[in-house]
Amino acid sequence: MRSIFTLILLYPALVQAQTLVSTVPQQRTALLEEFTAINCGNCPAAHATANSLFAQYGEQLVGIEIHGGSLSNPSGSQPDFRTTDGSALWSQFGVNFQPQGKVNRQALSGASSWSSAIASIVSQDSPANIGVAATVAGTALNVVVEVYYTGSTTSLEDEIHVALTQDHIVGYQQDYVNGAQQNYDHRHALRDMLTPVIGDLVTTNAVGAFVQRLYTLELDPSWNVADLQVVGFIGPVNGAVYQVRQVAADGGTTTVISEERSTLDLGNIYPMPATDVVFITVDPATAGNTLVLRDALGRMVTQERIGTGATNVVLSVADLKSGIYFASFAGGEARKIIVAR
Repeated sequence: MRSIFTLILLYPALVQAQTLVSTVPQQRTALLEEFTAINCGNCPAAHATANSLFAQYGEQLVGIEIHGGSLSNPSGSQPDFRTTDGSALWSQFGVNFQPQGKVNRQALSGASSWSSAIASIVSQDSPANIGVAATVAGTALNVVVEVYYTGSTTSLEDEIHVALTQDHIVGYQQDYVNGAQQNYDHRHALRDMLTPVIGDLVTTNAVGAFVQRLYTLELDPSWNVADLQVVGFIGPVNGAVYQVRQVAADGGTTTVISEERSTLDLGNIYPMPATDVVFITVDPATAGNTLVLRDALGRMVTQERIGTGATNVVLSVADLKSGIYFASFAGGEARKIIVAR
């Protein structure tokens, strides 16, 4: 049984309440949802591709294996990975054969295209950060999810999704290359969703919005708690995932990037992409410094001296060509700005 207990919406004046998620803009991370089955002889090759990508990308890539279709029906001592939520996902995404996958909930594709899709995603900035903390008390799993919007989105509404997976389950797997395997290592198998399959709606997603929610789930006693992982992700309704995080179910928590960064580093930058002006939050301690905007070749295109007590800078980009630019103080981190019309 799953429950959604708490909803808190906060704005910048109250954002100190956040403990799991950074307010610093971060790159996107990637979610690979594999649609598979224990009697699918072609699936181990796709699993091998996925495992190679997990090793390559580390925490930038999170996986969920969703067993379904007629080939997931077990017989004898074969493991049963079927779930009600998994069947609903197969139906929602129109999966009618396996192996296939979705990267950040984009179009279904075969394993050969996953690498390029992931590489493209992790090179982009995310408009929202997500943090997750999980604890187990008896047979109850409690999960706190925090979302902080660092940039603007084109979506009026977003959705939080929280899944429970189990890793390293040893059991039967058909394999047309190596022969049927009785002791196959099944990875990231979906056990249940803590949110509805369609997601938990977020209706306030402006820059600076902070969302905090609590979910609970009663665990099946047959599941090995040490191998359970909680996967949380955020994205627009029926759109591409912004960011995903994974933590251990029993005591796992995301690590917030230190907010004790240089005062010369920039805060929120919006809108992105920009058309006429771009707003940049700065530390009041930057008074007297000059913020410089450079093009992709490093040439200065505009600059703005910071006045006493200023917390925001407004840069005009109306006369700039569409493209990528970089804003920074001397000695501070350079941040990307996209101008598009």
